[in-house]
Amino acid sequence: MFTHKSVVRLAQALCLGVVALGATASPAAAQTPVTCDPGALAAAITAANASGGTLDLAPGCTYMLSTPLPDITGNVAIDANHSTLIRSSSAPAFRILTVDAGANLYLHEVSITNGDATGSFGGGIANFGTLTLTNSSVRNNTADFSGGIGNAAGAQATIANSRIEGNQVSQNGGGIANDGSLTLLRTSVAGNTAGQLGGGIENDGIVRTENSHVIGNQANTGGGIANISGGTTNLFHSIVDDNSAANAPGGILNNAGIVTLTDSRVHDNQPTNCAGSPVSVANCVN
Repeated sequence: MFTHKSVVRLAQALCLGVVALGATASPAAAQTPVTCDPGALAAAITAANASGGTLDLAPGCTYMLSTPLPDITGNVAIDANHSTLIRSSSAPAFRILTVDAGANLYLHEVSITNGDATGSFGGGIANFGTLTLTNSSVRNNTADFSGGIGNAAGAQATIANSRIEGNQVSQNGGGIANDGSLTLLRTSVAGNTAGQLGGGIENDGIVRTENSHVIGNQANTGGGIANISGGTTNLFHSIVDDNSAANAPGGILNNAGIVTLTDSRVHDNQPTNCAGSPVSVANCVN
């Protein structure tokens, strides 16, 4: 589990472009305190887009959003201190955060909730750049595709020690839809719903999970994971359990592509674990 100090140091390094292993870090980027006010948060994001740095949110604050936040267009780190970013139920539909192509967003200890990208994708977060999410939750967001997080083609996302829960879509990817490169570390994707494919995760890019759980999701087909369009899904020390679908399989659907299970369990999914996939999933007991 990341500590507050280690996250701030890593966030600063990311925002300053310190990527080479063993590189000497530049002087620490400025930390900007953000008062418990949505307008202050929007202004701070705009400033950070221009100059970088780490936004230090008010601990435990609920930032009730009535208008969309600015897109992330630069190198931005947000240490949320267990704060919540929530769209007001009386506000028009909008997603909570958008990371533009070429931009970098590092998010720590945040709850992203009640985003609404109906007619589009990424109800909570839409990522076209580079996203790192740690010790956070993305829950109860809605969209047509990727209710929680949408990771676009060419984008990179790493999610660690986090929960993607209770999101829903009318089509594919209740929790996450991935067209790019996605890594899940010690993360739970649970209780999400898709009207068509992939209640937990829909993938037609590259997904790698380590010590993660895909549990209790629902879809028309592929309740846990739907691997489609030549995607690659590699599960390491992970569990796909108790997912359900109206049509088999309930656990993992592999329409076209590669799914590998390494020290991973696909168990107790309904109506089947993997049986019914056009392309078989090796080591999946049905």
